[in-house]
Amino acid sequence: MALLMTLLLAACGERKVPVASPPSADRSGTSAPTPADTPVAAPTASLRAEPLQVSAGEPSLLDWQAAYASQVTLEPGIGEVDAEGRLQVYPEQTTTYTLNAVGPGGSVSRSVTVEVRADADEMEVEDINPDLPLEERFKRSVKPVFFEFDKAELGPQARRTLDSNLEWLTLAENLQVRFLVEGHCDQRGTDEYNLALGDLRAQVVKDYLVRGGVDPARISTVSYGEERPFALGNNEEDFALNRRAHFVLIP
Repeated sequence: MALLMTLLLAACGERKVPVASPPSADRSGTSAPTPADTPVAAPTASLRAEPLQVSAGEPSLLDWQAAYASQVTLEPGIGEVDAEGRLQVYPEQTTTYTLNAVGPGGSVSRSVTVEVRADADEMEVEDINPDLPLEERFKRSVKPVFFEFDKAELGPQARRTLDSNLEWLTLAENLQVRFLVEGHCDQRGTDEYNLALGDLRAQVVKDYLVRGGVDPARISTVSYGEERPFALGNNEEDFALNRRAHFVLIP
């Protein structure tokens, strides 16, 4: 019988039973951390707005990113959002937007304030001295208009500015005034693209003024693309100042 058992074990091979190894220890004798002991990363978040100043009803672009978060919300009034995204908002009054990121490692909030400027109609209108030279009266009365990035559409504030310009340009004593509409862009994009975009901006402004009663023979247009920036900085506030249609008196 003993011989039979020996033969069976030799034929089948021995099945080793695994033995649990004790946890490894460092040189101080402390056990290595188990997965449950691994620290959980705290959420991170960033939020910015471009531009930071708008007129009532004009858009500002919110741009945000969050990591290590299971829930991300954007307030006021927007609610749950993706961990990364962009959204245009149209505040009617100065508003602080807050991004909240919550995860297993805790929570974090980031805020940005979009300031809404007073409408032109609510601001005190400067009285223009009729004895001033025509060029000075033109500069004070006919204001530039500004555009969104990569756009040639007239926003609410641009239309209000052009309506104000129309009031001066269609006065009886100014009906012979001729002027140039310059189209400008910010520094982003190719030279060729920006020249075309600047031309489109100048034409859109001219068309609006013609529909408002200005004789098209009084208006010339030119595009400078990005060649003549008003502001030389490399940030969104300066870019916004360079996306414009500018008016120049033709003697």
